[in-house]
Amino acid sequence: MKISSQALIWQELPEVSSTQDVASDWVRTGSTGDVVLTHFQSGGRGRLGRRWHADPGDSLAMTLILRNYSQHPKPYLLGMAIAAAVAGVCHAQLRWPNDIVIGEMKLGGILTEIIRGPDRQSIPVVGIGLNLNQTTFPEELRGIATSLHLANGGNYQAKVIAEKVLARMELLPEPNEWADIAPIWQLFDRTPGKRYRLPSGEEAVGVAIGSDGQLLCTVNGESRSILAAEAIFGSA
Repeated sequence: MKISSQALIWQELPEVSSTQDVASDWVRTGSTGDVVLTHFQSGGRGRLGRRWHADPGDSLAMTLILRNYSQHPKPYLLGMAIAAAVAGVCHAQLRWPNDIVIGEMKLGGILTEIIRGPDRQSIPVVGIGLNLNQTTFPEELRGIATSLHLANGGNYQAKVIAEKVLARMELLPEPNEWADIAPIWQLFDRTPGKRYRLPSGEEAVGVAIGSDGQLLCTVNGESRSILAAEAIFGSA
């Protein structure tokens, strides 16, 4: 990918409401910076507005501003490519479109948003959230979530993991089409058999990923194709 980890401008903050919000504000105001990393998010969020639970120092919470991908026609592919880089670093697996998992347990996820800068250019802003050192989770996440510590033992430093992810991103092919990243994603894919709740309320079962990065699934035995709908357009 068009990223040089050595040239990125970092800001490491002890606490923020959300790295995604900080990065989005940078884009809107034309501020300098490429990476926001924090040791605690008081209002972290995931895809579809879901809350992110973590105590200070337990998680990787970072957001990348992908200025080199302004006006990208398929920004959801950027998030999926970054998810593949994260899975490689963590020896984890992937579930469409943005979940990082170990076995059936969720380790983290990717959130891609499109934010307009002062020049009205659309800039992808990609958040990464990973559970690193948690030993317990809130009741609603028990049996669903895991951490690198629980899965593998040891303790992990957020910035070290972040630097490894960025280094791996440099090695990825340009994600212009799904075919560009499909061979890498498929090394980690655990989408088949995953159950999804569609916006209609129907339950779908994942079968595969289609030629444009969409979910191929079945609903009551009928085949469906579901767009990623991962890139959310932020307010101007």
